[in-house]
Amino acid sequence: MWTALGIAVSLAVAAAAWLRSRVAGGHYDADTYGMTPQTHIRYVWCSLALALLLFASLFIPAIPVIGLLAVCVLVAILYLSSFLRGAQADD
Repeated sequence: MWTALGIAVSLAVAAAAWLRSRVAGGHYDADTYGMTPQTHIRYVWCSLALALLLFASLFIPAIPVIGLLAVCVLVAILYLSSFLRGAQADD
C-alpha cells in the first residue's frame, strides 16, 4: 500500500512538473522563486527516480519504503509550495 501511494505521489509530481516546464513562468514563480523550466525538469527527474526506487522496492526488500515515501512527500510539498505567492508586496 505504501509503495503504491509513493509511486502515485511521485508520478503526480513528475506529471505536474513536466506540464509546468512547458510553460513560461510568471513573476513570482520564475523571477522571485527561481522556478524556471530547468527547475521543473529537475523535479521531473527527481520524482521519476523516486518512483523507480519505489518500484524496485517491490522486488528488493532491503529498500526502505517508508523512508522513500517520506522523501516523496517532502519533494511534493516543496514542489507544490513553489506555486504559493508568499508574502504580499511592500506598499
